[in-house]
Amino acid sequence: MSLAWDCRDQADEAEVYYNQPLRAKVRRLEDENLNLKRLLRENGIEWQSRSKPSQASSNSNGRVTRSLSKANHKPLPYIPTEIQLRILSYSLTSPYPIVDPMSKVKPENLLVREKAKTNHIAIHFLATCKAYHTEGTKFLWSNNSFVFTNPEALRNFAEVDIKFRQDIKEVNFRIIPKFYDDEDRPHKISRHHHPDLKKAIPLTIHKRPKENTLARRGFRAYGWYQLVDFLTALLPPFDPERVPYYDGATIVYPPPAPKLLPCLERLRIDFVNFAEDLLSMPPPQLHEYASHQLGCTLNEVIMTGLPSDDTGLRVSNELAGLLKDEGLLIDHAPAMVALKNSVRALNCGTGECNYTVKVVRAMRSITDQHHLDHHSHFSRDFPSVPQDEGDPPFSPYHSCRTVWKKIPLKIDGSNERKWTLFDRMSGLPWDDVKDEATMFDILDSSADDDNSDDEFMVCDNCGEVHPGAIPPLEMMDLYDEL
Repeated sequence: MSLAWDCRDQADEAEVYYNQPLRAKVRRLEDENLNLKRLLRENGIEWQSRSKPSQASSNSNGRVTRSLSKANHKPLPYIPTEIQLRILSYSLTSPYPIVDPMSKVKPENLLVREKAKTNHIAIHFLATCKAYHTEGTKFLWSNNSFVFTNPEALRNFAEVDIKFRQDIKEVNFRIIPKFYDDEDRPHKISRHHHPDLKKAIPLTIHKRPKENTLARRGFRAYGWYQLVDFLTALLPPFDPERVPYYDGATIVYPPPAPKLLPCLERLRIDFVNFAEDLLSMPPPQLHEYASHQLGCTLNEVIMTGLPSDDTGLRVSNELAGLLKDEGLLIDHAPAMVALKNSVRALNCGTGECNYTVKVVRAMRSITDQHHLDHHSHFSRDFPSVPQDEGDPPFSPYHSCRTVWKKIPLKIDGSNERKWTLFDRMSGLPWDDVKDEATMFDILDSSADDDNSDDEFMVCDNCGEVHPGAIPPLEMMDLYDEL
């Protein structure tokens, strides 16, 4: 399989610019206005004249009143406010995630079941009256979960008021790379990409003409740059009320604007059709946004379909920068594959899906430790992930070196979690590293002293004896070699 050069496509970027929501709305209004003027001219009506209200539907002042409009209607039955709000909440809550809110959905980015399902929310409730619009809007944005399939849909979400966006705690990115080529040649994903695949999956290739320029041509993909654009869309959108102004003496700078989703805690990224040895290395901008602009902001990051090659490992390490100290980084097998006109879900095949999970920078919460895997210019002002609710089970291996975390049993369709003990130094589950972590617990005494007993390692952090005691700094090099 040939390697795709990762880049942004100029033709797609021009189309996105042309279809920008505000620009498209202006074009629609202009076309509608022209059509209305044409209809008036065809019927001999001057379009600049104003029609007067009929006397039958107006009072003596020419103003239509509410009493006149309700004269021939019977009063509606009374329903208590609490019941109305419950009905409104139920009607505006979807049992399934809402895909690309505030944007036009692309059918090729939808699962087959998402295409078959009709609208599960009674959105027309919001147009009933002002009170229903005010209360219903709260339920719409607080009761539902959202999936974004392209960066433009995420940017358009900035049209939602910040008072609703700040209540969103989790969101899902579905990243489907677009492939381009200026030659007629097939590209496929191997059937070994996932056990649920019975044959190779052909990639959808967007044909591009050959041009006599110095721009890179051949097989290209918009994959990792798409991930960068998703992260860029999470940055603070422009707010005209937060611009510097002159108060007569000095320039006043407003406080920093909040991010698009200022209270986001959990992010799931579905990498679709990211096969092994298919894409080149990610651009350096990924590190800038994941570890700096958006660094230390999330509690949990779930990644599905990330390739297990060197490129995937590099992306996983970069996305770990999004997490706070002791955050969970979950790497799951591919959950879906993109076909020509839709996206197909892949079956896990087991009751409890297999995935790898790691606790990021768990050593920073204990003092005087070495080998901290973070930038030295990051201070301790960033809070760690809050403690999980509940009491973990007893374990003889629980100490300053280990930490209890609740991890999900499944990433889809269930909120059930189980307690798991993790090693702070490696970030991996304790059961996976127990043998290596306890290799220095018992130290052999000097061979010259036949009567001496073995000594137990004293933890360099807490000064106590416990399983997996942290060795002193001079023994860390030996520990790393083993």
